[in-house]
Amino acid sequence: MKRLLSFLALALALASCGPAPEPAPNGIWLWSKYMPEVNLDEFAAKDINNIILHEVSFSKHGVDSTLGFIREAQEKDIKVHIWFQCFYKDGQWINPVDDSLCRYKQEYFDEVIARAVDYVKMGVDGIHLDYIRFGGTAYKHNPSDEITAVGCVTEFCRQIHDAVKAVNPEIILSAALMPEPDSEYYYGQDPAQMGQYLDILMPMIYYHSDGYRQNGLQWALGVADHFARKGAPARVWAGLTTYVDTDSTKVVPMDAEKIMDDCRVFADSSKATGVVLFRYGLGDLPDLHGLWNENNLTK
Repeated sequence: MKRLLSFLALALALASCGPAPEPAPNGIWLWSKYMPEVNLDEFAAKDINNIILHEVSFSKHGVDSTLGFIREAQEKDIKVHIWFQCFYKDGQWINPVDDSLCRYKQEYFDEVIARAVDYVKMGVDGIHLDYIRFGGTAYKHNPSDEITAVGCVTEFCRQIHDAVKAVNPEIILSAALMPEPDSEYYYGQDPAQMGQYLDILMPMIYYHSDGYRQNGLQWALGVADHFARKGAPARVWAGLTTYVDTDSTKVVPMDAEKIMDDCRVFADSSKATGVVLFRYGLGDLPDLHGLWNENNLTK
């Protein structure tokens, strides 16, 4: 009997060390200011089952109100991931490499990771990392062969992974990534390394935006495939816009049918296994039922 109990205890311990469970693959980024107006019943009815909620909600609406929103969402089988900036603070980029001392800024790592751990203890479903990169200057911050921009981003991912999974092994850890294939050089983001520590990579494939529109749909699908191939074992959810911006000053929200058409293209014609929409408050909410099936989820 003792041997059996020991075996069961070991099995449970090993199970707790596994990857996060597969979440249903439809999500939306939610700015804090919109939290009070969200109709969670509508989200559930339209199969939008992951909310990427900005952490400012806790200070803007209060901890109790934000936790109440999270609990209500969870009761409707909607997961809530807390979204925050990593290497960006008070409107400025943070260089996480101490170039002069040839080291990573561990004290800054600790500050950001502590916030994530606090959110996990509050019972959220996921932690979503934004600005987990350099602002286009990664190539300037490689003071040695051992201390590099890519190494810095990867090390941060490793440390936050270990910290949050120690609190809740089933927490879902995700990150927004720049969509360029040379993201290592400019942003320090190597999906092959980040994918060892993150559950979901969300490349921001905003091909309706002014910066990427000229690249076209085939480029956008290729981006999703690139991250899916290189980022394994992490899953890839395509980050798609709910609007078209024709220039830097004009943003045109899309209707639900157009957004659904975009989602369907990525579900059926790319290696992405999820979609996440940027953002709530722009464009109509599509009904995403039927988007995923056995064929396009096992690519």
